[in-house]
Amino acid sequence: ASLQEEGAADGIVGAVMGGGNGRHAIEGMIHKNLLSTGLAAMPVDSDGVPFNMSHIYASGNIAADMYCNVAAESTGRVLAVRLFNAAHDEGMKKMLHYMIARDTMHQQQWLAVLEELGGPSANLPVPNSFPQGMEDQANNYNFYATAADGSVPEGRWTDGPTIDGRGDFTVFQNKPLGEEPILGPARPDSAAQSQQIG
Repeated sequence: ASLQEEGAADGIVGAVMGGGNGRHAIEGMIHKNLLSTGLAAMPVDSDGVPFNMSHIYASGNIAADMYCNVAAESTGRVLAVRLFNAAHDEGMKKMLHYMIARDTMHQQQWLAVLEELGGPSANLPVPNSFPQGMEDQANNYNFYATAADGSVPEGRWTDGPTIDGRGDFTVFQNKPLGEEPILGPARPDSAAQSQQIG
């Protein structure tokens, strides 16, 4: 057998060769924890990056923070479901089964706070304390179409009334707003190619 075939037989190596990240495999996390700490708790994420509280959102705007919390709980639940589907150990599945349920509750909790604040329409855009009349009215509901062929994706976000009910989605076809830049030659000490140096 070739070295590639032998490597692919290993679950983690096979996952990496297939385009996955072996550090995200449950077996890989268990082995890493065993080898690094003798099964002691490790305050790190699945890539081994230490927890440093950078995942905490505190903007001073309660609606912004609740939307961030909903997104964090949603992505957390996605990961927990993926781990649950990959797990073979019943103890691991039972623990993840609990965590998935808690993520469900937490999503509902943060959405309930937004409802107490008046619901999505009352809270958007965040911050709702800035008068929308002071915004650039020509661009506050524009979808910028960037396709080179001029096509516009059909979707709820390109046509029809906005979610807040205060306007309609419009489309702006992106185009260059300035002239083609004429750059000067590179400096002799810039380490550029000879053809670039004037």
